[in-house]
Amino acid sequence: MTPDLVFRDYAPRVYNLARRMLGNDADAEDVTQDVLLQVVRKLDTFRGESAFPTWLHRVTVNAALANRRKRATREQHVVHDPLEHFLENGHPHHAPWSVRPEQAALDRETHQLIEDAIAQMPEIYRDVYVLADVEGLPNNEIGEMLGLSVPAVKSRLHRARLLMRDALAPHFEEVA
Repeated sequence: MTPDLVFRDYAPRVYNLARRMLGNDADAEDVTQDVLLQVVRKLDTFRGESAFPTWLHRVTVNAALANRRKRATREQHVVHDPLEHFLENGHPHHAPWSVRPEQAALDRETHQLIEDAIAQMPEIYRDVYVLADVEGLPNNEIGEMLGLSVPAVKSRLHRARLLMRDALAPHFEEVA
């Protein structure tokens, strides 16, 4: 595994996990940079006891949790730019020709509703939800990463799914 391969193949995965756990782009970018540098520096220490993506998940989760702890200690009041709600790259999105424009708009809206619901979730539920339902990790691995028992993971995951259902229900309920 070369550093170039790590950056090319795993940077988006690291960023997406960090973004979902931390709820904002700036912290996710910082964590992504820290994780990738740490992984490249310690690549020779990877023993192969688990799959590389599993090891990378663990490093990313630990870095995101450390970032969150650091952020909590310096708790600053940040004024958010109202333009953040527009497309992230600042460019207009061009839907592929094979997708009708109204479907592409609905897909973007649905994706944003889901991302917003995840971001609004309390951290103790968000972490478990992202690792289980977004990243697809097994409960025992999530428990190890977060220092929780499997029953605690299951309980938090159940509550997180209820929170997601409640947050998304108004947008998807049929009107008679």
